[in-house]
Order: sequence, then structure tokens, then C-alpha cells
Amino acid sequence: MDKLLTQKDLAEKWQVDVATITKYRNEGVITPCKGIPAIRFSRQHIAELEGVRLEQFSPIERRKLELEIEKLREENELLKEYARNIFQQSTLVVGMLTEKKD
Repeated sequence: MDKLLTQKDLAEKWQVDVATITKYRNEGVITPCKGIPAIRFSRQHIAELEGVRLEQFSPIERRKLELEIEKLREENELLKEYARNIFQQSTLVVGMLTEKKD
């Protein structure tokens, strides 16, 4: 687990006073970690605020996931087409049954 940042750590990182960090926290600009007794900030949260995107996957893992997503999208489209065909056929059957009753 990454080391959490204190208000002082964050103040030094952003080159501001601790009071400024407290102000940001009170205004909801930054959110401390929940479930711990002290005020600490996750590095990932701070990086996101700074506009830095932290990659959680290696390029190989990312590509593998992208290929899997594409495969699932194609499968989803195929299943939608099957569902449309089943609905269309069932509509015809219901129509034929209704005609026989008349």
C-alpha cells in the first residue's frame, strides 16, 4: 500500500501552508481517507487532483483488457441480434395463433 500523505506532507508538496490544506479540506476540494483516526490523503487521490493519471495496468495487461472488452461488445451485439430475431419470430407465432382463434 502506498504511504498516505499528512496535511504537512501535502502542504510541502503543493508549497502552501497547512492552513491552506485545511481550508481545501473544509471546502471539499480534497477528501481525506476514511476509516482511519488521523487526517491522511491517498497519493492516488492527490495525483488525480493534480491531473496525473496513474496507470494501474501494464501496457500488456491494458491491451489484453481492451481486446476482451471488444470481444464482449461483439458478443453483445450478436446476442442483441438473436433477441431481435426471437422477438420477431414469437410475434409471428402469436399472430398465427390469434388468427386461428378468430
